[in-house]
Amino acid sequence: MTDWLGASPEDVAKVLLDFSRSSELLSKDRELVDRYAQKWVGVCSGEVKIACGDLASLLEALDSQGVSRSDTAVRFIEREQRTP
Repeated sequence: MTDWLGASPEDVAKVLLDFSRSSELLSKDRELVDRYAQKWVGVCSGEVKIACGDLASLLEALDSQGVSRSDTAVRFIEREQRTP
C-alpha cells in the first residue's frame, strides 16, 4: 500500500488534514483582507506562515525559514473581491 500511495496511510491523512486546515483559512476572505490586503501569503497547516509584498520575496522567505513549498498554499490577497 505504501508503494502505491508513496507514503503511509497515516502520512497521507496528515497531509490531507493540513490541506483542509489551510483551505478553511483561505476561505475566510474578510479576515485575510483585514490583515494581509495586497500581499502574498503562504499558508501551511492552517496558518499564515509568511506574508510578503511580492511573490519572489514570499518564496525566498519560505525557503529561508525551511517551510516546504510543496506543503504551502500561496495566494495573493486582493483588497477588492472579484465578481464573476
